[in-house]
Amino acid sequence: MVVWRSSTAFLLVFSVIIGQLVTPLEITIMHTNDVHARFEQFDENGGKCSMEEAESNQCYGGVARRVTKVAEIRAEHRNTLLLDGGDQFQGTQWFYHYEGDATAHFMNLLGYDAMAISNHEFDIGIDPLVSFLQKVHFPVLSCNIDARDEPYMQGLYMKSVVVEVGGEKIGIIGFTYSRTPIVSNPGKMIFEDEISAIQREIDTLTSAGINKIIATGNSGYDVEIEIAKKTRGLDVIAGGNSFKFLYNGKPPTNDVVTGPYPTIVYRNGDKRTGDSVLLVQDPTFGKYLGFLQVTFDDQGKVTHYNGNPILLDHTVKEDPDTLAEVMEWGDEVRAASNSVIGETYVLLDGERHSCRLHECNLGNLITDAMLAASLNREDEKGWSDVSMAIINSGAIRASIDEGVILNRDVTEVLPFMSTVDVVELSGRHVMEALEHSVESMDKVRLPGFFLQVSGMRVNYGLDKDPGHRVVSVKVLCDDCKIPHFVPLEMGKIL
Repeated sequence: MVVWRSSTAFLLVFSVIIGQLVTPLEITIMHTNDVHARFEQFDENGGKCSMEEAESNQCYGGVARRVTKVAEIRAEHRNTLLLDGGDQFQGTQWFYHYEGDATAHFMNLLGYDAMAISNHEFDIGIDPLVSFLQKVHFPVLSCNIDARDEPYMQGLYMKSVVVEVGGEKIGIIGFTYSRTPIVSNPGKMIFEDEISAIQREIDTLTSAGINKIIATGNSGYDVEIEIAKKTRGLDVIAGGNSFKFLYNGKPPTNDVVTGPYPTIVYRNGDKRTGDSVLLVQDPTFGKYLGFLQVTFDDQGKVTHYNGNPILLDHTVKEDPDTLAEVMEWGDEVRAASNSVIGETYVLLDGERHSCRLHECNLGNLITDAMLAASLNREDEKGWSDVSMAIINSGAIRASIDEGVILNRDVTEVLPFMSTVDVVELSGRHVMEALEHSVESMDKVRLPGFFLQVSGMRVNYGLDKDPGHRVVSVKVLCDDCKIPHFVPLEMGKIL
């Protein structure tokens, strides 16, 4: 009798344990990236939504729509995560008025589970990021930055976090674009290569028994593919920074699809291994909400996945309470940003596909203004000792419609608060800068290095090998009384 009862109890307990082990875990990952301070709805290009566009249902996104859709998904699916890959900062007048305060408030309202720090979080220095990190109610992550020389950043972010979803532990690792010191203003923060830092954190999590691991960050599609290929133990990467539109099937708008959602990346690029990572991204500005459903077995292996980004258009109603808050916060922004500072009779084109590929009229205006502001007419040798100006096209972030130019237009076009500096360069250095600006450029990849110029006439041949793409350069003379264009001299100091 005793033995039988003991055996029955053993069998019952054993079956329960086995049942727990073989029950798959299904999770729904919602993700955003590159929101860039778009709190209000916007037009198809991320610009201001006009009254006419709003009335004709041609506006998208905004935090009030995101609140609605996130709430719907949480109500429909038990095991959810809401992640952000970074670049919440910068992009509209909201950021320059509130810095990170509005971002912290509305991300707290949405109930994010984790966020990665990215390069634009450092655009106006450490202090706004520190303030943001002190205000948020969720973990902010980066495994490849070191704050040893920035004491105010210490203790405000983590390399990774372990969350419990559906009774299972999931590790989430954050990573930051390793070239941030080149493109932003991170002070004395130290940056490490993403791959080695992520692998080290994967090893830490797996040694603690975590076998389901997601990485989120904003290093760009190509870098994130390399992360997927060269690390061991990742299941999902929720990335960003490339403005890629990954989608399956016919898209809901005229947005151009650039790859499948998710993109399947095999370890070491070898499909035969069957060992793969799911890579997802949103395009930009929060026009879509990333939506990926993943099923794990008891060993942490992905056995099933599906999903597509969800378009946040007029069919997703703006949450009224959130919209009221957005309007209240926006009143201050509008009051500060609506002063008229000029007028243009033509569209000033600052779009990526224009300024990052060829000369654009907004690039001309900006560099002409830089040159005009720096002219030194007291130079005894010539008409000015400053005769050229350059700006990388990645610094130009918006267009200006014809009509009046407002204060906010300028900060949206040039959001990084960069300085205008006068330096002496040899002709050889100028040539190297021009070559570098087109080194990695083609009609598909538009990284933002391409230089908009004033005081130069440059011809390029993109069909030539990198390093030999500058066909000819003429520059305004600086030692002449009447400015005119002359061939660039390699050894001359300009």
